[in-house]
Amino acid sequence: MPSSLSAVLATLALDRITATSFAGEQLPAPANHILGGHISAQSLLAASRTAPGRGVHSVHTYFLRPGDARRPVNFEVVELQEGRTFSARRVTARQDGQVLLEAMASFKSAADPSAATVEYQPPLPAVPEPESLPPVPPHAAADGAAAQMRLASLSWFERRIVDEDRLPPARSRMWWRPDGEVPDEPELAAALVAYLSAVTLTEPAFAARGGLVPSAQRDHSVWFHGAPVLTDWLLYDRTSPSSANALAVASGRMFNRNGDLVCTVTQEMYFPPPR
Repeated sequence: MPSSLSAVLATLALDRITATSFAGEQLPAPANHILGGHISAQSLLAASRTAPGRGVHSVHTYFLRPGDARRPVNFEVVELQEGRTFSARRVTARQDGQVLLEAMASFKSAADPSAATVEYQPPLPAVPEPESLPPVPPHAAADGAAAQMRLASLSWFERRIVDEDRLPPARSRMWWRPDGEVPDEPELAAALVAYLSAVTLTEPAFAARGGLVPSAQRDHSVWFHGAPVLTDWLLYDRTSPSSANALAVASGRMFNRNGDLVCTVTQEMYFPPPR
């Protein structure tokens, strides 16, 4: 069935098995392969539940096996650091004893307002407002009724395309927001941002190759600069600056409408030779 935001949120409500282990249902996908952005978001939420009171600072994920989306995934969290300012966690996702994913997540206590800090960021690109742009499918792979039925894990958000360049580095900018109301939970907002940042960061690499081709996400990293607020549109500025040895790197920045930098993202994709 086509998905909804409520269906995605249901899969992100992990079942807690022990203090450091969790289980999560998956969403339908082509060939029953688990979508990297979805399982990465679940991993980040599992780690977040073991670091209460601290906001997510970064997450770095390696996708090792595709898994089977018809069955749940188990997440095991290991405490690596519990410092005065930072907490670090390792998350291993498994099915039938096989490791599907390894992630490292870092969490930070709230900033001391009395501490002297130096702050700077890139400016918000000058782009049209999202309300002035036409709606498009949530993801290039979901363009068409048949694809939308198979890609439930890509149908929970809406977006507006600002511009697209198919020549490398294939810069593409878009506004996006969840297709519905999201509970006011900072860790859930961060997980959804990580989810969206992964699944749509594939597009510049595809564009540089002329369209959708067989590929696999290898790794994905997000650095959060501020708490994302999902009650309004976010601008995602994406590009694929490098490709070599069947690997393509894509990177992006996400801003809120006020111009605050929300996160910086980098991802690597593997394009296997034809079989």
